[in-house]
Amino acid sequence: MAGFVRELERRAGPALRLEQRAAGGVGCVVWDAALVLAKFLETGACPLARRHVLELGAGTGAVGIMAATLGANVTVTDLEELQELLMVNIENNKHLVTGSVRAKVLKWGEDVTEFQPPPDYILMADCIYYEESLEPLLKTLRELTGPDTCVLCCYEQRTVGKNPEIERRYFELLQRDFELEKIPLERHDEEYRSEDIHIVSIHRKHRVGAQRPGCLGLLGRDLKLLSFHPCHGQGHLGMVHGTSTATAARNSQSCCFLGTA
Repeated sequence: MAGFVRELERRAGPALRLEQRAAGGVGCVVWDAALVLAKFLETGACPLARRHVLELGAGTGAVGIMAATLGANVTVTDLEELQELLMVNIENNKHLVTGSVRAKVLKWGEDVTEFQPPPDYILMADCIYYEESLEPLLKTLRELTGPDTCVLCCYEQRTVGKNPEIERRYFELLQRDFELEKIPLERHDEEYRSEDIHIVSIHRKHRVGAQRPGCLGLLGRDLKLLSFHPCHGQGHLGMVHGTSTATAARNSQSCCFLGTA
């Protein structure tokens, strides 16, 4: 199938070359949220070397492959129809990988036994857009995460159609089992950032007073759960798409070392 290549520059070494498809659904292109999350990983905020990393809804594999170039052992997952594209991009960038990377089929809501034990990190970019997928996605997250797992969820807030309600419902359901922390905008990559694209660090809830063992580099500051108050805004990455909504980023610490505000 005809495609086109997107280059994603890296701080050190050659750029990633990510093949996309002119047709085939939302998973066949590199979305802005994937670029933001991939470049955030490059900031060094999260220790990835020799870590077990799983990407959900990987699409082109941009985020997971970037993690593999930073020393992580990565499994990028998506539906069967995305496997060929994932494998093409793994092959095209294998000379840049310092950890490991493989592609596997994972349909949200189905058995995750082969992906156990729980990974150190789960990566998600723009996976919140389809109402019918919310419950299966949440089921998969509950079954994949252990007490030490850090989920990094990057998404673009949008005002079109049912998107605001889908986002509100997703985070409402998510907070039943997980704690959420917003990673401040100033901690994102200095070029690949936008006020309407957010990165959220997610962990399984622990009993009151318990230490969270999965916080790598946690500085121990008191944190607040996320509260979303959408307002109209427009993205400025100019990479894939346009108008969406924004919320103010809150200072927080997570499994990633974010320094002090």
